[in-house]
Amino acid sequence: MPNYGFAIDLRKCIGCHACTIACKAEHQIPVGVNRCWVKTVEKGTFPDTRRFFFPVLCNQCDEAPCVRICPTNALFKRRDGIVDLYGDSCIGCRACMEACPYDQLFIDPNTRTAEKCNFCANRVENKLLPSCVSVCPTECRIFGDLDDPTSEVSRIFQREAFMVRKPEKGTGPKVLYLGAEESVIRPEEAVRPLYYKEGEVHLRPIGAPLPDPEAPGDPRVDYDIPHGKPWGVDMVLYLVFKAIATGALLVSALLWHFGFEGGLATVAGAALSLVFITLTAVVLIIDLERPERFYYILTRGNHRSWMVWGAYFLTAHGALSLAWLAAGWFGWYTALGWMVVPAVIVSILATSYTGFLFAQGLGRDLWQGPAASIDLIFQSSAAGAAALLIVGLLMGPPSAAALPVLGWILAGSMIAHLVILTFEHVLSPSPTRHHELATETIRRGAYARLFWGGAIVAGGLLPIALLLTLGVTLPAVAALAAVLALAGGAAWEYIWVEAGQSVPLS
Repeated sequence: MPNYGFAIDLRKCIGCHACTIACKAEHQIPVGVNRCWVKTVEKGTFPDTRRFFFPVLCNQCDEAPCVRICPTNALFKRRDGIVDLYGDSCIGCRACMEACPYDQLFIDPNTRTAEKCNFCANRVENKLLPSCVSVCPTECRIFGDLDDPTSEVSRIFQREAFMVRKPEKGTGPKVLYLGAEESVIRPEEAVRPLYYKEGEVHLRPIGAPLPDPEAPGDPRVDYDIPHGKPWGVDMVLYLVFKAIATGALLVSALLWHFGFEGGLATVAGAALSLVFITLTAVVLIIDLERPERFYYILTRGNHRSWMVWGAYFLTAHGALSLAWLAAGWFGWYTALGWMVVPAVIVSILATSYTGFLFAQGLGRDLWQGPAASIDLIFQSSAAGAAALLIVGLLMGPPSAAALPVLGWILAGSMIAHLVILTFEHVLSPSPTRHHELATETIRRGAYARLFWGGAIVAGGLLPIALLLTLGVTLPAVAALAAVLALAGGAAWEYIWVEAGQSVPLS
């Protein structure tokens, strides 16, 4: 079987956009979205300036991260090396858009499913060249079989100096660029004062590097398409609701294990967990572009995707919460003893899997590494303890014995959370330029005020100080500490989601 690839000679590209138009015509791509486009970057100071054109398209990766993260196997790799998409299986979760380091997937507004370049597989199967190759007036696009030593693209691969986009990601991209300028091939290198969309000029994305007034000749993006954020407030709500749900069951199990047999540990915690795990599921389903297909995650599941494992963990967590509630309601205390260990394990799995899911978003450097999964466990225990502390205060004397323990769990979890944030996002050096730009939006950029004032001080240090100095002896103070901790956790979830997506990928 062939192994198709592209070579693009940037020394010949004149930026005519014929490829973009041909692609839209061939595949009936709606206005506002593109399978391929041409980015323009300018460099230098008048009159010594240059303009570089950079055609952008899917890299048909050997190790495609979009295929790995897709929960329903809608994305797949063909035998000829082309990564294609079966729209009838897509649920519109947008996870593939986060996974692609090259910003090559989008949601088709007509079908509400993902779309991408597939090297015009419909034409290739009929021995025709991709439409963008056919219309290129300078023949800068070269298409062929990388494994065929007689093909031109194979000769380029074997003998010429070329560059690929983001080789450090290890995806094995199969689009080779000849004569590429660093500021063009790496989106972090060029400033983005503006971008153009359907006749209107818009301000640059939040995470783009700021122009240096001392160096007016720095490369700058002159023309590009808008880069949206696939995940938004709905993902933040999912994280907050899931933290309360998993934390409530986790803390209830710990309270029961250490001898607190009141209604807070046996009934209230499980009821709280069940309510919020239901809200988590509702948010996840509503957030899909095709919510009526949500069950495809279970019936067509791709077991390499952490989204599928998350569905299993959340289902198990809901079942355990219901079982715990029933056992506590009917006084089956022996059964509660048996469920302590499973409840702790499932709660930890259901809260920490999201860190691994976000890490599969290979395009977002801020989300890489194991720290997020560990931090999510402490955020979960803090949210669960805070929610149970509020419920316990409302229940009155029957829950009084458990309140000091909840205060200590909340304070300890918040301290661990702040320590992780400090080392991960304040003290540690950034491993990549992309990560550095995202971190800058947190430390000193668009999210700095919410981070320092909300997540660190008002939602972190203040509730810890209240709990360690006054404890839970004053109900109003304890309730305030719990509310502040929940608000601080929500603030950080918002920052983590938004800042991670603030740096352009193409």
